[in-house]
Parts: sequence; C-alpha cells; structure tokens
Amino acid sequence: MHDTKATSLDDLAAQFYLTEEDVGTNRAEACKDKLQELNAAVAVSASTAELSEDFLKQFQARAT
Repeated sequence: MHDTKATSLDDLAAQFYLTEEDVGTNRAEACKDKLQELNAAVAVSASTAELSEDFLKQFQARAT
C-alpha cells in the first residue's frame, strides 16, 4: 500500500479503516494492520516515500 499523505478529518468520511485516532498519521501506515487482518496469507506493507520507477520495479503485476 502506498500513500504519502497524513490522515485528516476529511478522510474519515471516505476511508473505512481510518479513525479519529489516526488523524495526523500516514494513511497507509494507519490502514496497514487493519488490511492485514483480512488475509493472513498475504503480506501487507506500507510505503510513505514518493513513487519512483526503481521502487515500482520491485513488484510484478499479472493480468488474469
């Protein structure tokens, strides 16, 4: 998961996993553990850095 922004009060209306306690923290970091609970077989990580080609090259996507 990737996000460079901090949670704001406005995010609470549109983001199911964010709570008032998350305001001021990075949105990806705030959601990471909650998303991980959905499927323990899938590794969930959060990145708060700006996206770059080098970063994206670490991952593979396949069309099904």
